[in-house]
Amino acid sequence: MIVTFGSINVDFVYEVEAMPQAGQTLLANRFRTESGGKGANQALAAARDGAEVVMVGAVGNDSLAEIGLRNLAGATDVSRVARVAEPTGNASIHIDAEGRNMIVVAAGANLMATSDTVEEALLKRANVVLLQMENDVAEVEKLIRRTLAVKATSILNLAPAFPLSQQVLSLCDLIVVNEDEAEALAGWLGCGSSAEALSAHLDTGVLRTLGGDGAEACAFGDYIRIAAMSVEVKDTTAAGDCFVGVLASALDRGLPLKAAMERASVAAGLACSRPGSQSSIPLDSETEQAQNQRGSSLSDVAVNVE
Repeated sequence: MIVTFGSINVDFVYEVEAMPQAGQTLLANRFRTESGGKGANQALAAARDGAEVVMVGAVGNDSLAEIGLRNLAGATDVSRVARVAEPTGNASIHIDAEGRNMIVVAAGANLMATSDTVEEALLKRANVVLLQMENDVAEVEKLIRRTLAVKATSILNLAPAFPLSQQVLSLCDLIVVNEDEAEALAGWLGCGSSAEALSAHLDTGVLRTLGGDGAEACAFGDYIRIAAMSVEVKDTTAAGDCFVGVLASALDRGLPLKAAMERASVAAGLACSRPGSQSSIPLDSETEQAQNQRGSSLSDVAVNVE
Protein backbone atom coordinates (compact mmCIF):
# COMPACT_ATOMS: atom_id res chain seq x y z
CA MET A 1 0.00 0.00 0.00
CA ILE A 2 1.15 3.54 -0.81
CA VAL A 3 0.52 6.63 1.30
CA THR A 4 0.74 9.80 -0.79
CA PHE A 5 1.03 13.06 1.11
CA GLY A 6 0.70 15.75 -1.50
CA SER A 7 -1.09 18.47 -3.39
CA ILE A 8 -4.54 18.43 -4.95
CA ASN A 9 -5.13 21.08 -7.60
CA VAL A 10 -7.44 22.10 -10.38
CA ASP A 11 -5.62 22.80 -13.65
CA PHE A 12 -6.71 25.57 -16.01
CA VAL A 13 -5.11 24.51 -19.27
CA TYR A 14 -4.54 26.84 -22.23
CA GLU A 15 -3.28 25.45 -25.54
CA VAL A 16 -1.36 28.14 -27.45
CA GLU A 17 0.88 28.29 -30.51
CA ALA A 18 3.73 29.83 -28.52
CA MET A 19 4.31 30.85 -24.91
CA PRO A 20 3.19 34.38 -24.00
CA GLN A 21 5.90 36.98 -23.45
CA ALA A 22 5.87 39.75 -20.86
CA GLY A 23 3.10 42.24 -21.61
CA GLN A 24 1.62 40.09 -24.38
CA THR A 25 -2.00 38.91 -24.66
CA LEU A 26 -2.64 35.74 -26.64
CA LEU A 27 -5.77 33.94 -27.76
CA ALA A 28 -5.71 30.25 -26.79
CA ASN A 29 -6.57 27.63 -29.38
CA ARG A 30 -8.31 25.55 -26.71
CA PHE A 31 -9.12 25.68 -23.00
CA ARG A 32 -10.01 22.95 -20.55
CA THR A 33 -10.28 22.40 -16.80
CA GLU A 34 -8.73 19.25 -15.29
CA SER A 35 -7.95 17.62 -11.97
CA GLY A 36 -4.28 18.01 -11.11
CA GLY A 37 -1.61 18.62 -8.48
CA LYS A 38 1.61 16.65 -8.15
CA GLY A 39 0.39 14.61 -5.20
CA ALA A 40 -2.94 13.80 -6.82
CA ASN A 41 -1.35 13.02 -10.19
CA GLN A 42 1.17 10.64 -8.65
CA ALA A 43 -1.43 8.98 -6.42
CA LEU A 44 -3.70 8.43 -9.42
CA ALA A 45 -0.84 7.08 -11.55
CA ALA A 46 0.03 4.56 -8.84
CA ALA A 47 -3.62 3.55 -8.44
CA ARG A 48 -4.13 3.14 -12.19
CA ASP A 49 -1.05 0.94 -12.18
CA GLY A 50 -2.77 -1.37 -9.69
CA ALA A 51 -1.58 -0.11 -6.31
CA GLU A 52 -3.71 0.46 -3.23
CA VAL A 53 -3.28 4.18 -2.51
CA VAL A 54 -4.29 6.40 0.39
CA MET A 55 -4.30 10.10 -0.57
CA VAL A 56 -3.58 12.60 2.21
CA GLY A 57 -3.97 16.32 1.54
CA ALA A 58 -6.41 19.23 1.71
CA VAL A 59 -8.93 21.03 -0.47
CA GLY A 60 -11.10 24.10 0.09
CA ASN A 61 -14.79 24.41 0.81
CA ASP A 62 -15.40 25.59 -2.74
CA SER A 63 -16.64 24.40 -6.11
CA LEU A 64 -13.11 23.56 -7.25
CA ALA A 65 -12.75 20.85 -4.60
CA GLU A 66 -15.03 18.42 -6.40
CA ILE A 67 -13.06 18.86 -9.62
CA GLY A 68 -9.79 18.28 -7.77
CA LEU A 69 -11.10 15.07 -6.19
CA ARG A 70 -13.10 13.78 -9.16
CA ASN A 71 -10.63 11.16 -10.39
CA LEU A 72 -9.04 10.39 -7.03
CA ALA A 73 -12.33 9.54 -5.35
CA GLY A 74 -12.94 6.59 -7.64
CA ALA A 75 -9.39 5.23 -7.55
CA THR A 76 -7.89 5.98 -4.11
CA ASP A 77 -8.89 6.28 -0.46
CA VAL A 78 -9.61 10.01 0.01
CA SER A 79 -10.99 9.76 3.56
CA ARG A 80 -7.95 11.64 4.88
CA VAL A 81 -8.32 14.62 2.55
CA ALA A 82 -9.25 17.59 4.76
CA ARG A 83 -11.65 20.42 3.93
CA VAL A 84 -10.16 23.77 4.96
CA ALA A 85 -10.95 27.48 4.75
CA GLU A 86 -8.32 28.24 2.08
CA PRO A 87 -9.31 27.87 -1.61
CA THR A 88 -8.52 24.64 -3.42
CA GLY A 89 -5.08 24.74 -5.02
CA ASN A 90 -5.00 25.56 -8.70
CA ALA A 91 -2.60 25.93 -11.59
CA SER A 92 -2.51 27.88 -14.85
CA ILE A 93 -0.91 25.71 -17.53
CA HIS A 94 0.13 26.94 -20.96
CA ILE A 95 1.00 24.30 -23.56
CA ASP A 96 2.62 25.33 -26.83
CA ALA A 97 2.45 23.70 -30.27
CA GLU A 98 5.51 21.54 -29.48
CA GLY A 99 3.93 20.08 -26.33
CA ARG A 100 6.09 22.08 -23.91
CA ASN A 101 4.44 23.58 -20.86
CA MET A 102 4.71 26.60 -18.57
CA ILE A 103 2.95 26.35 -15.19
CA VAL A 104 2.05 28.78 -12.40
CA VAL A 105 0.64 27.23 -9.20
CA ALA A 106 -1.41 28.81 -6.39
CA ALA A 107 -0.95 26.45 -3.43
CA GLY A 108 -4.06 27.48 -1.48
CA ALA A 109 -5.42 24.63 0.66
CA ASN A 110 -2.35 22.49 0.00
CA LEU A 111 -0.37 24.54 2.52
CA MET A 112 -2.94 23.63 5.17
CA ALA A 113 -2.48 19.87 4.80
CA THR A 114 -0.95 18.27 7.88
CA SER A 115 1.14 15.12 8.03
CA ASP A 116 -0.46 14.26 11.39
CA THR A 117 -3.41 13.04 9.31
CA VAL A 118 -1.20 10.02 8.53
CA GLU A 119 -1.86 8.12 11.75
CA GLU A 120 0.69 5.63 13.10
CA ALA A 121 -1.39 2.58 12.16
CA LEU A 122 -1.59 3.73 8.56
CA LEU A 123 2.10 4.57 8.41
CA LYS A 124 3.01 1.14 9.74
CA ARG A 125 0.86 -0.54 7.10
CA ALA A 126 2.45 1.33 4.17
CA ASN A 127 5.11 -0.13 1.90
CA VAL A 128 5.81 3.25 0.29
CA VAL A 129 5.39 6.83 1.50
CA LEU A 130 5.39 9.21 -1.46
CA LEU A 131 5.96 12.96 -1.04
CA GLN A 132 6.48 16.06 -3.18
CA MET A 133 7.15 19.75 -2.49
CA GLU A 134 3.77 21.46 -3.10
CA ASN A 135 2.79 21.25 0.59
CA ASP A 136 4.14 22.99 3.67
CA VAL A 137 7.83 22.08 3.82
CA ALA A 138 7.74 21.55 7.60
CA GLU A 139 4.98 18.96 7.18
CA VAL A 140 6.94 17.17 4.47
CA GLU A 141 9.98 17.05 6.75
CA LYS A 142 7.93 15.71 9.67
CA LEU A 143 6.59 12.83 7.61
CA ILE A 144 10.04 11.96 6.25
CA ARG A 145 11.33 11.73 9.83
CA ARG A 146 8.36 9.66 10.99
CA THR A 147 8.80 7.21 8.13
CA LEU A 148 12.25 6.30 9.47
CA ALA A 149 10.60 4.42 12.33
CA VAL A 150 8.61 2.07 10.07
CA LYS A 151 9.39 -0.37 7.26
CA ALA A 152 8.06 1.88 4.48
CA THR A 153 10.28 3.16 1.67
CA SER A 154 10.22 6.96 1.54
CA ILE A 155 10.28 8.51 -1.94
CA LEU A 156 10.64 12.28 -2.22
CA ASN A 157 10.00 13.93 -5.56
CA LEU A 158 11.88 17.20 -5.03
CA ALA A 159 9.44 19.12 -7.22
CA PRO A 160 9.18 21.99 -7.39
CA ALA A 161 12.81 22.36 -6.34
CA PHE A 162 12.90 23.89 -2.88
CA PRO A 163 15.81 23.79 -0.43
CA LEU A 164 15.70 21.11 2.25
CA SER A 165 18.52 20.48 4.68
CA GLN A 166 21.07 17.87 3.65
CA GLN A 167 20.23 15.96 6.82
CA VAL A 168 16.55 15.65 5.91
CA LEU A 169 17.31 14.73 2.30
CA SER A 170 19.66 12.00 3.51
CA LEU A 171 16.81 10.44 5.51
CA CYS A 172 14.87 9.65 2.32
CA ASP A 173 15.33 6.25 0.70
CA LEU A 174 15.01 7.66 -2.81
CA ILE A 175 15.01 11.24 -4.12
CA VAL A 176 13.57 11.77 -7.60
CA VAL A 177 14.52 14.87 -9.61
CA ASN A 178 14.41 16.01 -13.22
CA GLU A 179 17.38 17.72 -14.85
CA ASP A 180 16.47 21.25 -13.68
CA GLU A 181 15.78 20.05 -10.13
CA ALA A 182 19.04 18.12 -10.12
CA GLU A 183 20.92 21.29 -11.10
CA ALA A 184 19.24 23.23 -8.31
CA LEU A 185 19.99 20.51 -5.76
CA ALA A 186 23.60 20.29 -6.91
CA GLY A 187 23.94 24.05 -6.48
CA TRP A 188 22.71 23.91 -2.88
CA LEU A 189 24.95 20.97 -2.04
CA GLY A 190 28.02 22.10 -3.97
CA CYS A 191 28.42 18.91 -6.02
CA GLY A 192 27.74 17.56 -9.50
CA SER A 193 24.20 17.13 -10.79
CA SER A 194 24.41 13.51 -11.95
CA ALA A 195 22.53 10.87 -10.00
CA GLU A 196 25.84 9.33 -8.98
CA ALA A 197 27.29 12.63 -7.68
CA LEU A 198 24.12 13.57 -5.78
CA SER A 199 23.77 10.10 -4.32
CA ALA A 200 27.37 10.07 -3.12
CA HIS A 201 27.00 13.51 -1.52
CA LEU A 202 23.73 12.68 0.22
CA ASP A 203 24.54 9.04 0.98
CA THR A 204 21.11 7.96 -0.26
CA GLY A 205 19.39 6.89 -3.46
CA VAL A 206 18.88 9.45 -6.24
CA LEU A 207 16.95 9.01 -9.48
CA ARG A 208 17.27 11.66 -12.20
CA THR A 209 14.83 11.73 -15.12
CA LEU A 210 16.32 12.92 -18.41
CA GLY A 211 13.31 13.57 -20.63
CA GLY A 212 13.80 12.01 -24.04
CA ASP A 213 17.11 10.53 -22.88
CA GLY A 214 15.44 8.27 -20.31
CA ALA A 215 16.49 8.18 -16.66
CA GLU A 216 19.38 7.26 -14.43
CA ALA A 217 19.61 6.22 -10.81
CA CYS A 218 22.27 5.55 -8.25
CA ALA A 219 20.72 3.65 -5.38
CA PHE A 220 21.19 0.54 -3.26
CA GLY A 221 24.71 0.07 -4.61
CA ASP A 222 23.75 0.11 -8.29
CA TYR A 223 24.02 2.59 -11.12
CA ILE A 224 21.10 2.13 -13.50
CA ARG A 225 20.43 3.81 -16.82
CA ILE A 226 17.35 3.26 -18.98
CA ALA A 227 16.27 4.67 -22.33
CA ALA A 228 13.01 6.52 -22.94
CA MET A 229 10.21 5.17 -25.09
CA SER A 230 10.07 6.98 -28.42
CA VAL A 231 6.69 8.67 -28.85
CA GLU A 232 5.12 11.60 -30.66
CA VAL A 233 4.88 14.15 -27.87
CA LYS A 234 1.53 15.90 -27.55
CA ASP A 235 1.58 17.12 -23.93
CA THR A 236 4.20 16.62 -21.22
CA THR A 237 2.12 18.13 -18.39
CA ALA A 238 1.70 15.06 -16.16
CA ALA A 239 4.39 12.81 -17.61
CA GLY A 240 6.85 13.34 -14.76
CA ASP A 241 4.17 12.68 -12.16
CA CYS A 242 3.10 9.58 -14.07
CA PHE A 243 6.69 8.31 -13.96
CA VAL A 244 6.96 8.83 -10.20
CA GLY A 245 3.56 7.31 -9.42
CA VAL A 246 4.15 4.18 -11.51
CA LEU A 247 7.66 3.88 -10.08
CA ALA A 248 6.14 3.87 -6.57
CA SER A 249 3.53 1.32 -7.62
CA ALA A 250 6.13 -1.01 -9.07
CA LEU A 251 8.33 -0.76 -5.98
CA ASP A 252 5.28 -1.29 -3.76
CA ARG A 253 4.65 -4.68 -5.34
CA GLY A 254 8.28 -5.72 -5.03
CA LEU A 255 9.87 -5.02 -8.41
CA PRO A 256 13.58 -4.17 -8.31
CA LEU A 257 14.46 -0.55 -9.06
CA LYS A 258 15.62 -1.21 -12.63
CA ALA A 259 12.37 -2.96 -13.57
CA ALA A 260 10.35 -0.28 -11.79
CA MET A 261 12.14 2.45 -13.78
CA GLU A 262 11.52 0.65 -17.07
CA ARG A 263 7.81 0.32 -16.33
CA ALA A 264 7.58 3.95 -15.21
CA SER A 265 9.32 5.09 -18.39
CA VAL A 266 6.79 3.27 -20.57
CA ALA A 267 3.85 4.76 -18.65
CA ALA A 268 5.35 8.26 -18.86
CA GLY A 269 5.87 7.81 -22.60
CA LEU A 270 2.20 6.95 -23.01
CA ALA A 271 1.26 10.03 -20.98
CA CYS A 272 3.39 12.24 -23.25
CA SER A 273 1.61 10.88 -26.30
CA ARG A 274 -1.80 12.05 -25.05
CA PRO A 275 -3.23 15.49 -24.26
CA GLY A 276 -4.28 16.27 -20.72
CA SER A 277 -3.10 16.04 -17.14
CA GLN A 278 -4.70 13.17 -15.23
CA SER A 279 -6.60 12.13 -18.35
CA SER A 280 -3.27 11.20 -19.99
CA ILE A 281 -2.21 8.75 -17.25
CA PRO A 282 -2.48 5.15 -18.53
CA LEU A 283 -4.12 2.11 -16.96
CA ASP A 284 -1.95 -0.83 -15.93
CA SER A 285 -3.22 -2.88 -18.91
CA GLU A 286 -2.12 -0.15 -21.33
CA THR A 287 1.33 0.02 -19.75
CA GLU A 288 1.63 -3.77 -19.83
CA GLN A 289 0.73 -3.88 -23.52
CA ALA A 290 3.18 -1.12 -24.44
CA GLN A 291 5.93 -2.68 -22.35
CA ASN A 292 5.40 -6.08 -23.93
CA GLN A 293 5.65 -4.50 -27.38
CA ARG A 294 8.90 -2.82 -26.40
CA GLY A 295 10.33 -5.98 -24.84
CA SER A 296 13.66 -5.47 -23.13
CA SER A 297 14.75 -2.64 -25.43
CA LEU A 298 14.25 -0.05 -22.70
CA SER A 299 17.14 -1.48 -20.68
CA ASP A 300 20.36 0.34 -21.34
CA VAL A 301 22.79 -0.46 -18.55
CA ALA A 302 22.87 -1.53 -14.92
CA VAL A 303 26.31 -1.42 -13.35
CA ASN A 304 27.18 -2.22 -9.73
CA VAL A 305 29.09 0.65 -8.11
CA GLU A 306 29.86 -0.84 -4.69
